[in-house]
Amino acid sequence: MKSFDEIVDDLNISGSELSEWIEHNWVLPTQEDGTILFTDDDESRVRLLNEMINEIGVNYEAMPIILRSMDQVYNLRTLLGHLATAIQALPAESRQELEEIIRNRG
Repeated sequence: MKSFDEIVDDLNISGSELSEWIEHNWVLPTQEDGTILFTDDDESRVRLLNEMINEIGVNYEAMPIILRSMDQVYNLRTLLGHLATAIQALPAESRQELEEIIRNRG
């Protein structure tokens, strides 16, 4: 976990900009004993926000739509990963039946 100041320094962004992203709920760090802390996922999201806003030029009005879409894709990928794990846990015969059902519907 990294502090607010570490994220600002490591990613070379302004503290006011990071504070604004937090206020917009675009990144959701935790707070512990009055210290704002960022997980690795939070840091990745801040890095992405920085790239989209400061390098690509995405405007603030578009950001909620982009982030919502990205979050949906991420959640779907996670769900598909769980589904794939569950399918692999099935007996071979059941997996083959399921694969056949899927092929016939596609």
